[in-house]
This record gives sequence, C-alpha cells and structure tokens, in this order.
Amino acid sequence: MAVKEVAILMEKHQGKPGDGSCVGRKGLAILKSKLETSPSSSPSSSSPKLKCPKVPKRLREMVKGAEDCYAPKLISLGPYYHGESRLAEGEELKLKLAKDYIQNYCKEIVDAFYDKISSIITELKDYYDEMSTKKYDDDEFTVMMVVDGCALLSYILNVCLGSKHGSFSIRFQDISVLYRDALLLENQLPYQLLLELMKMMRFEWTNDLWTAMFLEFFGINDESIFQEFMGMESNSCHGGLFPRASRKSNLESAGNKSESKPCHHLLDLFRRNFLGEERSSSSGSQTGNEKLEGTWSVRDVKEVMASFRNVKELMDAGIRIKRSRTRHMRDISFRSNGITACLKIPPITIDSSTKAMFLNLIAYEMSSNVPHDFISYLRFLDSLIDHADDVKELQSIGILQNNLGTHEEVAIFFNTVSTNLESNFHAYKDVRVKIRKHLQSHYNSRAKMWMTQCLDTYFDSPWTIITWVGAFVALFLTFVQTYYIVFPQSR
Repeated sequence: MAVKEVAILMEKHQGKPGDGSCVGRKGLAILKSKLETSPSSSPSSSSPKLKCPKVPKRLREMVKGAEDCYAPKLISLGPYYHGESRLAEGEELKLKLAKDYIQNYCKEIVDAFYDKISSIITELKDYYDEMSTKKYDDDEFTVMMVVDGCALLSYILNVCLGSKHGSFSIRFQDISVLYRDALLLENQLPYQLLLELMKMMRFEWTNDLWTAMFLEFFGINDESIFQEFMGMESNSCHGGLFPRASRKSNLESAGNKSESKPCHHLLDLFRRNFLGEERSSSSGSQTGNEKLEGTWSVRDVKEVMASFRNVKELMDAGIRIKRSRTRHMRDISFRSNGITACLKIPPITIDSSTKAMFLNLIAYEMSSNVPHDFISYLRFLDSLIDHADDVKELQSIGILQNNLGTHEEVAIFFNTVSTNLESNFHAYKDVRVKIRKHLQSHYNSRAKMWMTQCLDTYFDSPWTIITWVGAFVALFLTFVQTYYIVFPQSR
C-alpha cells in the first residue's frame, strides 16, 4: 500500500475535536513525515553491494584470532593493502612478474596497457570501497591495476605451464603463500581487469581456456587438464600454445562448469567451481519427497534447519555414509530403502590453509549478493561433526583428509567456523528432509530398529558376510551328508 493511501486511511480514523485526540495529531504528523521520506522497499532501489568488498566487521568480531586469515603475507593486489611496508618485497616481485607478462606473453607495448586500463578506471574503482580508492588519483590507480593484474596473470601462467620460479627469486616456501594471498577477499582484482589484460596476449585464448587454467592454479582439477587442453609438448611458454582441435569439446565442457553470470573476481570463480553446479529441484536425488516445494510453515523451517544428528548416531540408525563421485560441495545426496539408507558426501582435505580459505569464502558470501551456499555447506558438516569420533569415522570412510592436527582440533574447527552464521535455507533442504523422515520412520518402528541392529551386528563388514555364508554352506553340506547317512541310496 502506498504511503499516501496509508495517510488517507489514518485521517479517516482520526478522532473528532474535543475527544482528546488533538494531542495525538502531532504524533500522526511525525508518522506521516517518516513514511513519506522513507526509501522505497522495491529491490531495484536498494544500493548494490561492492564486487570487491572488505571483510564485514561483524565477522571479524565473531571469529576471534582470525585477523591473520584476511591480510596478505607476501603480495598485495588492489588498493586495500597497497603500499604497506611489510609487503615491500612483494612489490619488487610484482614488477618482475608484470614485466615478464608484458614482454614474453603479450603483443602490445606498455603504452597500450596503460591506455586500455585508464579508459575503464572509473568502473574498476567502483569495485572497491570508496574510502580505500579516494586516496589515489586515476593515474596512480591505473598503474596499480596494470602492475597487479599483469603480475597475477604472469604468476598463474608460469605455475600452470611448469616454468621455474627461480628466475623471479621466488622461494619454495613462498609458493603456497602466493596461492593463499590470491584467494583473500581483500586482495582481489576485478575480473573485468583480468579479461582486458588477457585480450592483449600474443595468442588468442578463449575464456574457457582461461577458466581451465585458473581452476588448475587453484587445484580444483584432479589432473593437469590445462596442459592437456593446451596440447603442450614442452614447458616452453612459447611452444605449442594453441589448443588442439581434438581438445575443443573437453575445453568447452570445462568452461561450462562455471555459472553463466559474470564473475566478480578469482575468489568468486573459485567459489562457483568449488560448490559445483546448482542442483535442480527436479533432480533424481529429490524424487520421492512430498514437501520440498510449495508453502513452508515456520515449523517446517525450524525442523529442516535443526541439527539433525551426528555421524555416529546416523550410522546407528542404519544410514551408511559414502563418498560422492565428485568433489563439488553441492554433490550431497541421500537415498533410503526403508530400513537402511545412504548419505553421499564429497571428499575434502583440511589443513593449515583451509581456515583462511573458508573464512574468506564466508566473508564474500556475507558481504555480497550471492546465496549463502558455502556457509550452508559448513553448517551441514557442523551438523554431522560433534566430536573427535565423528572426524575419525569420516576419515576412515575417505571423506575427510585430516592434515591439520588431531581429530579433536578438526571437530572444534567445524563447530566454531560457522557458528552464528546465516545459511541458505534452500541449500540441502531435500537431503535434510529425507534424513529426518528416515530417522522418524526408524525410531517409530521397533522392527526397523531390530533389523538395523542385526545388520550392524552380524553383517557390518564383508568379512562378516563371508563368514556367515561359509557357515551356511557348511551347515547345508552337513545336512546333506547326514541325510545320505540316514537314508542311504540303494543302487
């Protein structure tokens, strides 16, 4: 209802003079003024969020001791940490890498780089927080973007092409640091900038090829598909740089893994491919559920979002946990046959760099207009992991690779990293609904509980099954032997 209509209705219901309502008319005038001056609630009028935002203050306060996870250690990209004295060594490294990209990979001279980026510098500034960009004039910001963008592309190319790092004086221990710095939210470069710089290369590369290279740099691909797509016969950055025709279909399929919506930066690209393709409501994993679409009550929402059980308790209810066929975080499915069930979860490795990566993905989802799907994934794992025994069980199955420390440390990590975060209700709701229905059916039937207990006790491993089959065969042969002894066959 429009503001004026609200005001008219209020005037109709005003009291008459003398009935004591005159005192309230002053408050009514204030209310009308507030309603008329309030901003519109339409989505189009809401201010868009930054594409390269800073880490939300609320998250910094929420996760104690996480400041080191947001700031670069060696190299700054963009304006947020530019010029800090502790990163002086990284500034020298960036100049070497930028020079390598312009001289060895591109057909244009420095002037062309500067002119092209300066023509879009206003758009690039809009990616960042205004307080961080207003201290640089357009010329300074253009120089920063050219150097940082060329340096990042040069390093990624050298990594994926197998070039040696010694020519840039990069220490072996700094390689993982550079990879970490490239995935920090406050250390991102606009994807628009990278696209313009990539167009200046000596060879024409499709966006799908660049996507394949970025994914290999981030370690998302299990194999070195970039060099396979490139059809490389040597590590030379100038030899065999054209993709073979036979690789074209494979290259296109790799490019299609990312969403059609333009990327904001490399962290955004990493998140999209880390999560995998969005699951359709009509997918096979959702068949058989009656209440996944349509109207949801508050009670339904609370039941689905509640922590449903940990790993040990799910297994006690006849739910087996297995690895998914892919490593994508959205590839979580659940199927039940009435008595037993199977929950499939993608494998994941937890190490010292995982915390920084997770926190920056969380910060990006909290500060951008993207669904909280990664946060939902962490909340889902938090529902499964309560203590060290759950971590141990997931590791024995091959779902969780613990390179961080003790099982207790991993359990604490998952229990604290997503605490008090708002997840996407629609993410994994089909799996949660099915698990809760299976648990209700299991605990409401003594027969199912007894059958599940028998299966766990007597058929919990292949060796137990083999033992039972062997015992049955021996018993059958004994019966046959006894039968022929008691009833000998006459010849």
